[in-house]
Amino acid sequence: MRFFRLAAFSALLIPFCAQAQKREDFLSIQRDVAQLQDQVKEMQTSQDQKLATLEGLLKQALDESGKVSAAMATLQRSVADRLNEQSNKVEAPIAVLGTKVDQSADELRSLRENMATLSTRFGNLDNKLADISSAIRTLSTPAVAPPPPAGNGAQAGPPSGVPPPPPAAPAGVSAESLWQNAFRDYSSGRDELAMMEFSDYLKYFPQAENAASAQYYIGQIYDRAKQYDDAVQAFDAVLERYPDNPKTPDALYYKGADLMKGAHRAEAADQFRDFLARYPTHSLARNAQAHLKELAGSTPPAVRRTTKKQQ
Repeated sequence: MRFFRLAAFSALLIPFCAQAQKREDFLSIQRDVAQLQDQVKEMQTSQDQKLATLEGLLKQALDESGKVSAAMATLQRSVADRLNEQSNKVEAPIAVLGTKVDQSADELRSLRENMATLSTRFGNLDNKLADISSAIRTLSTPAVAPPPPAGNGAQAGPPSGVPPPPPAAPAGVSAESLWQNAFRDYSSGRDELAMMEFSDYLKYFPQAENAASAQYYIGQIYDRAKQYDDAVQAFDAVLERYPDNPKTPDALYYKGADLMKGAHRAEAADQFRDFLARYPTHSLARNAQAHLKELAGSTPPAVRRTTKKQQ
């Protein structure tokens, strides 16, 4: 009987225990769900906080960027104002300086004109002095005695082929003094007076020590005056009359140079080739070679020079 009671009690207890176990599991699941919800809420809260922090940082960065932009704009305006201020400060002195430079240029131009006028006056004075000197020399020149009468109505004269003797120099005129005066005037740019003096030197002392140099400097004076054909003839005279003089190589070179300046290119090239063949180590040889290259690179038609003898 007692056994049956225990069995009946056990039968009643088992369902109750099973029901109690299910309830416990359900409560455990509820606790887990509640804990998970709490964790989700915490994660959501943390995420909201981080987003809020990021938003704050972004807003702060935007504010800083705005401040930097404003500062840059202010700095740019300040720099522009400073540049405009400096430009205004510099423009006025520059304008004044430009005015002074223009005034100086005008004064310099006026000074050049005055110097040119003075130079012209001095040139006229030199010409007058040269005329007076020439007149004095003419007046002081002794009269030439008439030639003696020749027999059979024939006039006596120098032998055929012998050049007549040069005329006698005026009193007080020596080869040395005349040369020094001519060379001094040539070096000072008084070309007209120097031309007269060199011509007188050749007239009275054609075989003197500096005769070839006098003829050479006559060619240089013509070259200065851009009378290239006359210069060529003057240098020709050096080559013909004084072929073994130290001035002969220079005369040959400058003859070619003046032919080139006068557009007689073919003849100029011939002169430069002759110069290089005769004086290959001369100081002007390099210039002659350069002129030959220049003439070879140009192809204008050759213009033959017409000399006074050909005219």
